[in-house]
Amino acid sequence: MNKGLKGLEEKVISQDLCAACGACLSLCPYLRSWKGRVVKLDNCNLEEGRCFAYCPRTEIDLDEVYQKVFGKSYEEIEVGPVRKIMMARARDPQFTKKAQTGGVVSALFDFALKEGMIQAGVLTPRDAELLPQGKIIKNRKEILSCAGSSYVSGPTLEALNQGPWKGKERIGIVGLPCQVLALARMKASKLDKKTPIDRVDLVIGLFCTWALEYKPFMAFLKERVNGLPIKKLNITPPPERILEATAGNKLVRIPVDDVRPFIRSSCRVCLDMTAELSDLSVGTVEGKEGWNTVIVRTAMGEDLLKKAKKAGIIETKSLPKDNLNHLIEASLLKKRRALDALRERGGIEKGYLTLSADLIKRIVSASGETKP
Repeated sequence: MNKGLKGLEEKVISQDLCAACGACLSLCPYLRSWKGRVVKLDNCNLEEGRCFAYCPRTEIDLDEVYQKVFGKSYEEIEVGPVRKIMMARARDPQFTKKAQTGGVVSALFDFALKEGMIQAGVLTPRDAELLPQGKIIKNRKEILSCAGSSYVSGPTLEALNQGPWKGKERIGIVGLPCQVLALARMKASKLDKKTPIDRVDLVIGLFCTWALEYKPFMAFLKERVNGLPIKKLNITPPPERILEATAGNKLVRIPVDDVRPFIRSSCRVCLDMTAELSDLSVGTVEGKEGWNTVIVRTAMGEDLLKKAKKAGIIETKSLPKDNLNHLIEASLLKKRRALDALRERGGIEKGYLTLSADLIKRIVSASGETKP
C-alpha cells in the first residue's frame, strides 16, 4: 500500500476525510491550502511520505502514539490520561474580555512565554472573513489577536512546518484534537521529520465536538446576518445550544441544528473530544459562565498550571461531579459515534484504527458516571 501522497489522496482527500489541520503543508510541494481545504496540485511518486505519516486521518495505532507521548498504552478511554481535572479562569480582564470563555488558554500561553518555558508559539488567528490560519506569535498582543473561535478548522500546523524559527527556540502550540493527534504522529514518526516537532515543549488542546466546512458555512452565515461584518461567534452551552453571531451592532441567534449540515466529514470519524494527547486540555464548563474546564495530563502541564496559579495569573476551583459526569458522557458519546461512522465506512475492518476488541467493547458499554 502506498504511504505517500497517492495513498493520502486515496484514503483521505478523495474520501472527504481531510481535517485541514495543516500537518502535510509546507512539507510537500504538491499540496496547498485553499479556503479551508487541502488541494493536490500534482502527482507524487514517493512510496512513503510525511504527508501520510503525519495525517490524523490515515491508519493509526493508538497504542504506538500513546506510548510515544505518555509512555503507556491507550487504556484511559473516558477523557484520556488525567493527572487533575478542575475549573479555572484568567484573572486579567484583558484575557477574559477577548476570550471565548474563561481566558485560561491565552493567560497560560502568555505566562509560559514570559517565564521562558517557551520562546515562541503557534496559534490560530482569523482574517476579516473568519478564515483561520496558523501564525507564529511571540507576545501578548499577538496572543490576544488569536482569542475566540470561528468554529472552523484551519491549517494551524502549516505555520509550524513553515517557520521561520530562530536558533533553538522552544515552541508552544494550541490546537484542536485532530491537530494535537497530528503533532503526536510527528513525534512518533521514524521519517526524517523536516519540521521542528522535537522543539515543541508545550501543547494546549481545545475541546472540540466538531468543526465546520468554511465555504458553505460562511455563505450560510453571511446570508443570516444580511452581509454585516461578523465580529464574534459563540455557541451557548446545553441545553440551549444557540450559535450567537455578533454582526455589526446586532446579535443574531441561530439554532446549532441549522449549522450541523456544515460539519466536516472528518469530524464524524474522530474519537477525541478533549485533545487527549496534549499537556493541558481546555474547554467550557456547562452552566458556569466565564469558567474553563482544565484537564492536566503531563508534568509539563502540571508545572505550568501550578506556577500560573501561584503567580496569580489564574484561579481554580474543583469541577462539580455533575459537570465531570457530563464531560465523560459527552466524550464517550463522541467515541461511540465515531466508531459507528468508521464501521459504516469499513474503516475498522480495513485497518484505519488499530484498537483491540476489548477496548472497543469498553467504549461502547461505558457510562458517564464517575465512581463514588
